[in-house]
Amino acid sequence: MKAVNGIPILGYGTWPLAGDECYRGVSMALELGIRHIDSAQNYGNEREVGRAIAASGTKREDIFLVTKVAHDNLTNAKFASSVKASLEALGVDDVDLLLIHWPPPDKAFDAMIDKLSEAYTRKQARMIGVSNFTIAQMQRAAQRAAAAIVNNQVEFHPLLDQSRVKAEAQKLRIALSAYSPLGRGAVLKESAIIDIARKLGRPPSEVALRWIVQQGVIALPMTTKRENCLSNLRALEFELSDSEMKAITALTRQNRRLISPAGWAPKWDD
Repeated sequence: MKAVNGIPILGYGTWPLAGDECYRGVSMALELGIRHIDSAQNYGNEREVGRAIAASGTKREDIFLVTKVAHDNLTNAKFASSVKASLEALGVDDVDLLLIHWPPPDKAFDAMIDKLSEAYTRKQARMIGVSNFTIAQMQRAAQRAAAAIVNNQVEFHPLLDQSRVKAEAQKLRIALSAYSPLGRGAVLKESAIIDIARKLGRPPSEVALRWIVQQGVIALPMTTKRENCLSNLRALEFELSDSEMKAITALTRQNRRLISPAGWAPKWDD
């Protein structure tokens, strides 16, 4: 499977899965060949993710495991202990990628990037990155961090224009990961995508995911259904034409951002 900055370009998102449903979902994804599993402290499912990985029979070194430090843990007192708790819940010595889930408050920004760097130095994370960071925040984090910031996980789908963030990320050599890549289902109702899907004989979800990965953006769809998980994998098996890519990109003018929690979200670039 193609990788960007060492990150497999198709992963398995685990929000909002919890309990046995999360365990079954991660187990299914690993069984079908997905090797990139995304979790977070805020999701409350790290223990189930860890159980599924341990029971899968898949070697730890063959799995790319991600977790994220919650906004409430972005303090000098809590950051390190929260990372330790995440590793214990996941049942691993380290994660492949540790992210700060939402940008720290400005007055704590540099200190939290330093804490993230310390997790890398302590070998609790093989790589480090951020999530939901704006252009200016990406720049600041990249300049401050003691190790390379390799990833920014953001809302990314055909109904939201993230072209400016993507362009700056490329300059900084930061890979983008797309959460909510199907816009919580809204993408699948767009006539432009439905028409392309019909022409190609593929479901709209595969077309939307292909539009993402064809740009070199990592996609993190979530599903609990085996047939949908297999379909997500098939998004890696074909290419969209230039005209098809442009027709889908035109939808981003809608700028329909779906996730922007009060108190956590920054002032977005769009």
